[in-house]
Amino acid sequence: MKLDNRTHLVDVEKLPAGDLISGGKLMAVRRCLVIHFTEGGAAKTSAAWWNKPQNRRNDLGAHFLIERSGKIYQCRATNRTISHAGISRWKDPKTGVLYRSLNSCAIGIELTNTGDACDTIKSEEQLVGYAGTLTAKHRNEKQSKKWERFSEAQLISCTELSQILVQAYRLDDITGHDCIAPERKIDPGPAFPMIQLREACGFKGLPEVLWP
Repeated sequence: MKLDNRTHLVDVEKLPAGDLISGGKLMAVRRCLVIHFTEGGAAKTSAAWWNKPQNRRNDLGAHFLIERSGKIYQCRATNRTISHAGISRWKDPKTGVLYRSLNSCAIGIELTNTGDACDTIKSEEQLVGYAGTLTAKHRNEKQSKKWERFSEAQLISCTELSQILVQAYRLDDITGHDCIAPERKIDPGPAFPMIQLREACGFKGLPEVLWP
């Protein structure tokens, strides 16, 4: 796995639905990775939802989608913005500088996973790579509940992709949507091994949670 011209992964399928792959604005400086879950089924289902007219007008999506099987799709060049973070805030752990509206400076990675909506899965056997569930408490919540697990293949792909992106762009952090927008988001949640991913990419501990 490697980057071609520092903006696209080589030999990775693109999902050029509508203007997904070519849209957005120039993102000259990339500062961090934001990890998400799709809260749904297959990756192509999420891409199709992003491509609905209303969602295209709002440029919803992410730079990368990782299927439960571990397959990676690229939906936007890494030097272009896409609306994956929304109203958000992040503090650079190296400089202490606070940034807002992270669509302008963050790369988004979405993993196919239903999160705490796992009871809505009607046919688990149709989800290739489905890894079952666990009961855990989100760091931003008080009660434990059931979450879909991320598959081993999915986490391996996410780690390899993250390592490439962190090294290529000298990123300063890896964080979750639930850290940059905790008042409204819970992904990737407690089933995601955030500490292990961060350590594999040279960071320590959990990312900081920044409330409004």
